[in-house]
Amino acid sequence: MRIKSKFLLKGRMIRVSLRLIYGRSGSGKSSFVFDEIKKRINCGNKIYIITPEQFSFTAEKKLLEILDNKAVLNAEVLTFNRMAYRVASEVGGTAKVSISNSGKAMLIYNILCGKKSKLKFLGKSEENIDLIIEQITEFKKHGVLVNDLNKMMEETEDSYLKLKIQDILQVYSEFENAIENRYIDENDNLTNLANQLSSVNFFDNTLIYIDEFVGFTKQEYEIIKQLAKVAKQVNISICSDFIEDGVSPESDVFYSNKLTISRILELAKEEEIPIDQPVSLSDCYRFKSKDLQHLEKNLYAIPYKKYEEKPENIKLFLANNQYSEIENVAINIVKLVRNNGYRYKDIAVITKSLDIYSNLVKVIFNKYQIPVFIDEKKDLSQNIIVKYILAILEIFARNWSYEAVFNYVKTGFLDITKQEIFLLENYCQKWGIKNNKWYKSEWNFKDEDDTNKDVIERLREIRRMIVNPLLEFKDDLKGTYDVKTITKKLYNFLITNQIDKKFEDKIEELKVVRSNRVSNTI
Repeated sequence: MRIKSKFLLKGRMIRVSLRLIYGRSGSGKSSFVFDEIKKRINCGNKIYIITPEQFSFTAEKKLLEILDNKAVLNAEVLTFNRMAYRVASEVGGTAKVSISNSGKAMLIYNILCGKKSKLKFLGKSEENIDLIIEQITEFKKHGVLVNDLNKMMEETEDSYLKLKIQDILQVYSEFENAIENRYIDENDNLTNLANQLSSVNFFDNTLIYIDEFVGFTKQEYEIIKQLAKVAKQVNISICSDFIEDGVSPESDVFYSNKLTISRILELAKEEEIPIDQPVSLSDCYRFKSKDLQHLEKNLYAIPYKKYEEKPENIKLFLANNQYSEIENVAINIVKLVRNNGYRYKDIAVITKSLDIYSNLVKVIFNKYQIPVFIDEKKDLSQNIIVKYILAILEIFARNWSYEAVFNYVKTGFLDITKQEIFLLENYCQKWGIKNNKWYKSEWNFKDEDDTNKDVIERLREIRRMIVNPLLEFKDDLKGTYDVKTITKKLYNFLITNQIDKKFEDKIEELKVVRSNRVSNTI
């Protein structure tokens, strides 16, 4: 182990170092990190655990499990984005407005449609706007500036490629000019963080653990470099079998991770930051059985070793199609619950093609009465409360169109049964009820005698139930133009109509349905 270097920081000498913690999948790298944190929590140094966004909650939970409440004050979980916000707040960099994705889309659309635009390939289609946003994001993550792109264009001999680079260069350049000194692009946050770290003392003489990352962008390497200059020790966990350089990407599954290790070691060498003795974890803790341990080591190995014993924990099922594949999974889950004492929450189904399988899983698992939570992103507009609010606004915007009104009715927050909705829909289609026919006057049509009078009276009652609260809300909104006041009045409308209570009632109904399904299955 090398002697740690001394750095002069804000008038005092500090010792800094960098350490790698590496091992194969399941070797206990995260467990090692948290066990060491538990031992070092009272050492007098503040401890930070830095994880990707998706692992921050899990890391906070682990931290609370291993430490008591008092000790948590000495340790904290951060992400690079949280760190950027905290540092920006300290140095005064939060005054500018952060530009959202929709804001970027509008800005790029204006650039594509602008009079100065002389683009050869990029049009103003939605696909191109998304493509440009994604490309600019990648540029910023990897530190590609407008000048770098311009230099690349000048050095490119391929005329076709040069025209493509010229297009993206023009859009990128105009985008940067448009937001300069006015907005903050969230993709610049980490670049700003790396530049601002020397202006704060949050991380001076601290212990830093960087865990669960599969690799780093150029922005993140710059942050690590700045942290390594001020922290007492920076620990980085990497999933790899060895610390040496990879032989080839074709035969080494850890090749990209070894490139990350090489880059970290190179960074430390450039800044004269010493490397502590690496921590090598060779035992496998995650995979308890021999056959799973063998699979982990040989699945991507070239050459691989054959497992000589009979596998007990690995089974293959050759399915004719995706339907039979998922149905076989459902049958096995039911057997595990009924015969082996498992609970549904003990079982996970993993697939890399969630968009292909999710709908089939919902249908087939429902058939077998298996409760399932699918970890997928959902469009905000599909939320029932959001649909209800959008339906109200759509009624006013489209002057009580047939579609807008029934979108509102079918959200389920009115005391109307499904059968009554069907009757109302047929009635409105028969008499052409739309626009001001909803609210201008009571429904009195000449040929109504052929219909049950009780039904007609109920439909009139439903009309009043729909129309009266909305007309009152519209009158309340008259003369209101600022977003804050409109939002308050919309909130009051929801409370007046007891939408919060109705929403809770729906939750309870679903809980009862789920409970009945589980009890019937068991």
